Amino acid sequence: MIKRICISLALLISHPASAADFEDVWDAITSCNWFEFIDDVDESGSKDLDGYEYGDTSFEDANSGSFDMMVYNMDGFLQCIGGNSKSDFKQIIRTFNEDPKDLWLMQEVWNKTKANYLDDDDKLSNDTVPYRSKHWKGGGTSFGNGLLTFSKFPFDRDNRNDNDYSFATYEEETFNKCSGNDCDTEKGFTVAKVEVTENYHVHIYNTHMDAGHKDADLTAKAKQLDQIADMIVSHSNNATVILAGDFNMAFDENDDGWRGVNYQTWKAFFEKTGGKHACQYMLTGSDTSLEACSDELQNDTDHVVVINNNPNYTLEVTNYFIGSPIYSGLSDHDPVFVDFSWTKN
Repeated sequence: MIKRICISLALLISHPASAADFEDVWDAITSCNWFEFIDDVDESGSKDLDGYEYGDTSFEDANSGSFDMMVYNMDGFLQCIGGNSKSDFKQIIRTFNEDPKDLWLMQEVWNKTKANYLDDDDKLSNDTVPYRSKHWKGGGTSFGNGLLTFSKFPFDRDNRNDNDYSFATYEEETFNKCSGNDCDTEKGFTVAKVEVTENYHVHIYNTHMDAGHKDADLTAKAKQLDQIADMIVSHSNNATVILAGDFNMAFDENDDGWRGVNYQTWKAFFEKTGGKHACQYMLTGSDTSLEACSDELQNDTDHVVVINNNPNYTLEVTNYFIGSPIYSGLSDHDPVFVDFSWTKN
């Protein structure tokens, strides 16, 4: 209860005192049922979303294969403070359940009721996505990270070791740097080592980074992406890596403003980690550089990156696109879809 009251007060005082902001805050106050809001803030800690135990499913060794993935910012706050409606959120789940993907990376699941929908086998069958990351609900005054990874492939959630990051399991890291209202959440990234086959594992990084375009936001984004890069270099240097999520980082190398700053941040990340943006796999012709994706991605904030650090396997993107009519209007973001193929070298 103390957490819920603290978050309620923080939301009311977290905006600068301009006329427009007072109007926005007042609209939130008058449109929210605050008793419902306080009840719908999850208490601290993590919640098990009742996926299968590790090893309940097994995948024999193979020389090649394929899988697909959806990345989706679910807009999962309460509706009265900017999130989507409960009916829209449930429609997202129904739509996915009817056409499931092998991997589903979610951001902004920041609401107890909406997280419970994802834990309801009548709404989303465990047979659809049998392995599910735990839901980090936050500390004493935060909403948590809002990140969930659901998978057809096994990963172990119960033997995590935050000290050595052996990645036998699901890991969660909060960013060391944030800016403004983003600090009310615990934005960060998670890692799940998923077992595509008996001998081929992929490190799935799911993230949600700082929003905004002010200098402090751009600085925070650069430090956050560098924190992810440090983790990849230190602990995924011999693994296939998929990094995906809501980066809040549209970019354009020719822009003199914030898009250009984001471009430089992306360049530094790729120089440190290697790998390619999923967009680059879709380019035709001789120019398959990151710069050649700028026109397409100068307004997009959700991205997918592939880093082939495993010398024994190669992962390729065979299809990559943003948006789908069946998900239109259900969130303030469009989902990102990626098809992958892999081969044993």
